[in-house]
Amino acid sequence: MTLSSAPEPTGMALALGIERTAWSSGHSCLEVTLTPDHLNKGGAAHGGLMTVLLDGALGGALVSTLPVTSWCATTQLTTSFLDAARLGERLVATGWVVRRGRHVAHLAGEVRVGERVVASAVGTWAIWDTRPPSMPLRRADELLKSLVAADGMEMHGEGLWHHTGQSRMTSVLRVEVHRSGDDATVLVDDVHALVLHERVMDPDGVQVHEDRCTYRRVPDGTLLLELHSSDGSVETVRVEEGARSLRVGPLPDGGPTWRHTLTARGLVMDLWYGGTSTDEPPDIEFRYRLGEGS
Repeated sequence: MTLSSAPEPTGMALALGIERTAWSSGHSCLEVTLTPDHLNKGGAAHGGLMTVLLDGALGGALVSTLPVTSWCATTQLTTSFLDAARLGERLVATGWVVRRGRHVAHLAGEVRVGERVVASAVGTWAIWDTRPPSMPLRRADELLKSLVAADGMEMHGEGLWHHTGQSRMTSVLRVEVHRSGDDATVLVDDVHALVLHERVMDPDGVQVHEDRCTYRRVPDGTLLLELHSSDGSVETVRVEEGARSLRVGPLPDGGPTWRHTLTARGLVMDLWYGGTSTDEPPDIEFRYRLGEGS
């Protein structure tokens, strides 16, 4: 049984500056540093922010115990606001599983500023063996549309291979768009597949790596990545979509995990080898300027 990995961030989490800082079986932690945008009229952390943190931390604690094929949703969340948190303070929300059955789970958690508890919550979550058809998957449309806009371009990137100590690596990423398919397999707009072809060169300009992969969607809405090997074989893996990110892995048998993320500066590709958590710095990282190429 493959347990769920920490989900990619939602648009709300990105907008609020929330970071996931811990993820283990039955336990999850989210953090945010208070800015003026997080405060209510009285100058304290808004209660809505506290509730979002607690819902995410408690829900994450449950997800960490579920198979990747399962689904869950909050049915009740009771929050107690115990103390005020002020501008510049760091909120740390922790959630844990109190009891989990097959279809219902009970969770608890708290928000701290240092050793001071400023809010707490208890909640109940419903659990399904598979995703209910009425619950659509979150989609990374903004990132996918950015890749579509780069159709036919060769985007040049720079990166680091931390695992070998090599720096000043360069790469070329070419995007190819396929527009044939049925309505149930639309990736974004009228596009049904995106092929990414990447070549990596060392500081002397010698090619050291080449790969090709294809993003495509299946009728139930799941996004898949097809990895094309040089021997002609294709490995298909499920993709976790965030608001502006696509994460693949870890691949079977201790394989790597990688993530494409859309940032204000362009496309980021990070890769972690087997045994390295995505909460740690990546083993390989490349940065591309979307829309800029030869």
